[in-house]
Amino acid sequence: MADVLIRGLSDVAGARIDAAAASQGLSRQEYLRRRFEAERAHGESVGRLTIEDLRRAGTAAADLDDPEVMDRAWRRGGG
Repeated sequence: MADVLIRGLSDVAGARIDAAAASQGLSRQEYLRRRFEAERAHGESVGRLTIEDLRRAGTAAADLDDPEVMDRAWRRGGG
């Protein structure tokens, strides 16, 4: 089972997620798990993966092997 960490999510987006989860009587984690599983079940492809997509992903993930960065992210994450 995979764990997912999303850094840089806006406070507004987080509040919307929390409100949607609460309206269904779910935790944030359970709400998002169900949403991700539903997306996977549809099997829809949004588009083609481009070199620019890979560059952006590489830039976003550049510091993920830094233990201090990951420690800070997990301490702030939770919820």
